[in-house]
Amino acid sequence: METFESSDGYVIVRLDRGDMALEGIQAACEQRDVDTGVVVSGVGTFSTLNIHYVDRTDLPEDPSDRTVDCTLQGAWEITDVGGVIADGEPHLHVTGFDGDRTVGGHLEEGCEVNVLSEFTIRRLDDLALTRSADDHGVSRLTRR
Repeated sequence: METFESSDGYVIVRLDRGDMALEGIQAACEQRDVDTGVVVSGVGTFSTLNIHYVDRTDLPEDPSDRTVDCTLQGAWEITDVGGVIADGEPHLHVTGFDGDRTVGGHLEEGCEVNVLSEFTIRRLDDLALTRSADDHGVSRLTRR
């Protein structure tokens, strides 16, 4: 992993073969002191795509009953990544294509970079956000 920073608040993260995507982005946030920001772009390929997505329209008491976890192997071309960083923690969604199907969902730990990946983070120094669970256990952004 290598990071690059511009003078106007952009951080570019390069991840290499075998690096883990979410873990690398989290490390870049720590290394470059990104507390609040947005991931404005992401490209690359994963050999393991680890996501979850919500498959319900209701909100069951147990949050684990709301989602489907997917770990997919193969060559996944990442066509889109985006999300918000609050308290230094990224909440990102990803879309990937393997030549036959397109899938998307919440980016989880364990997404291994196949060839390379590049992400652009925009630091927001004049805004402080955090997440807190609501009555249904849904993590909501709030101002700190």
